[in-house]
Amino acid sequence: MEYIPFDRREFEVKEMHYCGPSMNFKARWPDFPIEEPIYNRPISEKENFRAWFRGEKTLWRPAGGWYGCDMNVFRPRMNPDNVVAHCICDAERDYQYENNVMRSSWYDLDWVYVPVAGGSTVMPGNPKIEDMKDWKELVKIPDLDELDWEGCAEKNREYLDTPLFNQLGILSGLWERLISLMDVSGAAIALVDEDQKEYVKEFFEAHTEMLIEYIRRMKEICDIDGVLIHDDWGTQRAGFFSLDTAMEMLVPYLKKITDAVHDMGMYFELHSCGKTQDLVPAYIAAGVDQWNPQAMNDLLMLAETYKDQPITFGMQEIDIQPDATEEEQAEAATKWYDTYKDYRVIPAFFRSATPVIRNTIYELSRIDSEKQFKK
Repeated sequence: MEYIPFDRREFEVKEMHYCGPSMNFKARWPDFPIEEPIYNRPISEKENFRAWFRGEKTLWRPAGGWYGCDMNVFRPRMNPDNVVAHCICDAERDYQYENNVMRSSWYDLDWVYVPVAGGSTVMPGNPKIEDMKDWKELVKIPDLDELDWEGCAEKNREYLDTPLFNQLGILSGLWERLISLMDVSGAAIALVDEDQKEYVKEFFEAHTEMLIEYIRRMKEICDIDGVLIHDDWGTQRAGFFSLDTAMEMLVPYLKKITDAVHDMGMYFELHSCGKTQDLVPAYIAAGVDQWNPQAMNDLLMLAETYKDQPITFGMQEIDIQPDATEEEQAEAATKWYDTYKDYRVIPAFFRSATPVIRNTIYELSRIDSEKQFKK
């Protein structure tokens, strides 16, 4: 990539693009945008993002998130888990939900959507599996041939025809899937119970192979650049399990997924909520390209500690009041950029992703990129 001088015409809007996540968020935030702008960037957002993940020089600091950023979130309704979780992000504009309790054909589980939390969970207290030695008798791995692959590709072709970095999102990775089948307490015990561990690994292997095949088929029919998998490893206070347990029970299978994603020419983000800063070595060992830590994690410490490691941290919010003036927003964005410009940290803002904040960080990093190219 060659350096291209900054031009203010880069803020011109070329077109408007349907914002897939709007269907999920508009019920909670009526002002959530239905469309988002595609700007007159000197290169495509996906090209710039790919260079960032490769550790190369970029023309600007890429931005992740749900909307108004460099990513286009893709979670097609063809996947039954996306439907029951009220987390559909695709080209189709609506889905008529009749109630907040739905059954997913994947692992035959009933999910309860909690509007105030904006997420879904399996109803606790009646686990499908109580001992992992019985898992083959109680559940079956989803049959991907049952999905409408051609229909999904046709309906979303235009939605994915964008310069943005198309990211395929997948719910319930390894740990979350185990929780959905055993409840939290049962899953936590199974990870360390010598009588169950080998069966957990057996299940993880089967679930991993299914996820890889799902990703492979999706890559063949849709223009996707990256994959995100949800797997919340922590609570507000600490991780659900130790680093040693993560290394033994989760990392080998997560690494198998990231290796496959990388072999397909894509990049991998782990969505993992909770205070899991002590588990970052496991994320790195597993080949995770990006993790967006929640605010209870010490982001600056993580950025400094792992500055020489190939992992990107995304900051989920910037410290700004909702009624801040444009001048205050620009000052906050400048402070953010000055703090993190020398680290592998990108903005991944949500509610604070105002146009002023986004554009200020873009312009600062865009101008600053000349220094990087001259090194």
